[in-house]
Amino acid sequence: MTAAVSSMLEGGPGILLPRDRDGRIRTFPAGAFDPAGTPRHAPALVLFTSGSTGAPKGVALSIDALVASARATEGLLSGPGRWHLCLPVNHIAGLQVVVRALLAGAPPTTPSPQPAGSPARHPSFDPLRFADDLSHTLAAAGDDPIYTSLVPTQLSRVLTVPQAARTLARTSAVLLGGASISPQLLERAEAAGVPVVRTYGMSETAGGCVYDGLPFPDVDVHIHPDGRIILAGPVLADGYVHVDDQPTTSGTAAEAPVTLTAIPHHPRLPLPRAPHPIPSPVPDAAGGSAGGPGSRSADEPGCDPAGASEEGSTLPGGFHGEGPDRFLVTSDLGRWEQEEPGHRPGTPGPAGHRTRPGPRARIAVLGRADDVIVTGGENVSPHEVETALLPVTEPWGFSDVLVTSREDPEWGEVLVALLVPAETEQAPTDTEQVTREAEQVSTDVRRAPVSGSDHDGDGGDGGVDPGVSRPVRAAPDELVAAMRTGLAERGMTGALVPRHALLVDALPVKSIGKPDRAAARALARSSPPADG
Repeated sequence: MTAAVSSMLEGGPGILLPRDRDGRIRTFPAGAFDPAGTPRHAPALVLFTSGSTGAPKGVALSIDALVASARATEGLLSGPGRWHLCLPVNHIAGLQVVVRALLAGAPPTTPSPQPAGSPARHPSFDPLRFADDLSHTLAAAGDDPIYTSLVPTQLSRVLTVPQAARTLARTSAVLLGGASISPQLLERAEAAGVPVVRTYGMSETAGGCVYDGLPFPDVDVHIHPDGRIILAGPVLADGYVHVDDQPTTSGTAAEAPVTLTAIPHHPRLPLPRAPHPIPSPVPDAAGGSAGGPGSRSADEPGCDPAGASEEGSTLPGGFHGEGPDRFLVTSDLGRWEQEEPGHRPGTPGPAGHRTRPGPRARIAVLGRADDVIVTGGENVSPHEVETALLPVTEPWGFSDVLVTSREDPEWGEVLVALLVPAETEQAPTDTEQVTREAEQVSTDVRRAPVSGSDHDGDGGDGGVDPGVSRPVRAAPDELVAAMRTGLAERGMTGALVPRHALLVDALPVKSIGKPDRAAARALARSSPPADG
């Protein structure tokens, strides 16, 4: 992998990353790319999206975008440094660790093989083995900064082992992304002295492009009136491509020629602005609707003064325009939040906090627009409910929460909270297995076998032992009542309060550590209710 990436950065053959972590990387010549009438050039890297919004697509990235991302990271951290890789390189965050390391002058260090017969509880990510590997990297680096990148599950495991936590605290920065981050986890990391940097980005932005809520200097962030995040800047991918890498006759896919065909973008339209506060399509954390996510006036930062348009609210997702002026309409909801005096970045601000962006404004990502749940005639963002619910359930001994829904004859849909006890925190379950077995549930306990799964962009596979059973059971009535009371104290009532709660040993996630909300809903639909 390192040799292929090094050659690619020097103008050599392009790289096609595999669809899954066990696949082989492929290379392709510039002639394998068909621009299909677009002005685009052959990409340097093609990788597949996580499939969060449907079937995975090929994302075409240029060398310029990869380098722009890497250099911005150096500028926002402590400059070029050494990197320790413990991520799957078939996703962008893992690949970017390799790119950053090579541009800084040395390949990344990688995990050592697990000793045969090791009794490690998590064979794919053992905190002690990780600490030992990282110690060697630190010793060899001299005065150079040392960086690594993790997903929340990995960080949580490291923090449970004091020796590993002390080693991680010696790094210059730990990029953390790939999934929702618990405020409690951030507090534990801060107490251990671990220098966490929260990241937001995607394959289409060559990795993270917002660190701790602040966009890269050359990245423009706009908030559409409907709350969706719009991104522009040099880190953007060239666009999407159709990928044909399957054999047409005999042979294997690894031997088949790669052909790439550009997918046209939407026409570039002026970015819409919000001349007045826009009613929110999802309630804010206080259950109000005084202003939508990112609501602002025409003179506020991030609004295009030429962008007023009645058609703005129907702006389709994806890439718009070609060349340096293109922009990406994401499926993520966001808003600007003004940093409060004494407020530590990375922890939730006051409930329902919405302000005009100022010099210390940070972008808050609220979840995906296509995750919104319609219940009792209200549109609810499960991410916002999760953010408010986690500090309510943590004193009860829960480390993670995922909000989904199930059908209800009165409300249409009602919220269901999946809660993970801290003492049984595990790596994510296998999504397909969870979904398949959830369909068969008819009793008050479900035991779902799990196989190992991997995290995206920011993490190694996180590793779970094959064959481990996962009990699912209804939460006690007093816990559901406490949830209702705690949310009410935060201004969340009615449709914003989960009517049911299930205790699970792990949350279903996609391969990159992001919640698999379709699998969660299947679990909620098929498990026994516990009325609140």
